[in-house]
Amino acid sequence: MSLTLNACGNDDKEGKPNAGQSASQADPGQQNGRTGENSKPKSPDGAKVIATLQGRNGIVLDITSATRSAGGFVTVNGSLKNTSDRSTSETQEWSGPELNVIRGAGGSSLGGATLVDEKEKKRYYTLRDTENRPLASTGLGTVEANSEQKVYMQFPAPPKSTTRVDLQIPTFQSVALTLTDG
Repeated sequence: MSLTLNACGNDDKEGKPNAGQSASQADPGQQNGRTGENSKPKSPDGAKVIATLQGRNGIVLDITSATRSAGGFVTVNGSLKNTSDRSTSETQEWSGPELNVIRGAGGSSLGGATLVDEKEKKRYYTLRDTENRPLASTGLGTVEANSEQKVYMQFPAPPKSTTRVDLQIPTFQSVALTLTDG
């Protein structure tokens, strides 16, 4: 199944403007790669971190929102951080295995992310524009040491009855997200 959307792609490194930044590296309520509901840290700009994904080599992705829009898509915003003292360029896998997405993004992106609806047994891939660019943060070739950048990903929305999904990104632990209406 192929979806195309001729809309609001964002190719800059900054991602969506309303993503937050977190001062915390991990959620104390995390168990088995999934984030618990207690003790959510807040970012310096006041955005609440709703989930944290742990990656390799000190890479952390704090999720600040997972919003379902009336337009039929879900936007996930967050802050990608390199908490180590070494830069990393091991970002290519985040684009996923689909060559069209890798070519469309012009390199590393979060285009390999998926939302999994376990209840309906469906997987939702990042949306793409008419030129096959993923509607997700791109230009993630090297993540500098001790850096932080805002990121986003957009997906087709699951049915209204689905309020909880798993976010999966290659090389990161998966995490459960509760969808909110925008």
